Amino acid sequence: MLQDAEARFRAAGYPLEEARTALALGRVLRRLGDENASRAAFAESLRIFTKAGARAWIAVVRAERDGADACRAPLPDETGAWSEQLTSTERSVVARVAQGATNREIAAGMVLSVKTVEAALTRAYRKLGAKSRVDITRIVMARPTV
Repeated sequence: MLQDAEARFRAAGYPLEEARTALALGRVLRRLGDENASRAAFAESLRIFTKAGARAWIAVVRAERDGADACRAPLPDETGAWSEQLTSTERSVVARVAQGATNREIAAGMVLSVKTVEAALTRAYRKLGAKSRVDITRIVMARPTV
């Protein structure tokens, strides 16, 4: 069904929907154990999102392609949501990082200094056990929020 939907979006000229469908297909194929087909679907999704300049989606696809579940850092409490561990500012910063925003873009959007964003992100890294922005994206995509 996803392959059919992807072809229909392509024919209708909806590239972002086509790419989102390819991403979903890649996830399903990975769960079914077809790693080669999964990687091909992720590559197609990444190609379309890159062409469209959709940075947040590019980060999501890369995290999935690189095996989000296999590589993500474990949270201290695997049963809770990632957002339970963070302050409201840290949650907002982490959510924007997961969408692909730079520290400067986050600061401008939240009306904060870049230093404040950096400090909140540093605390969030420690609390979530993340080592990079990609880890943050993986955690956000793999875990529910409150």
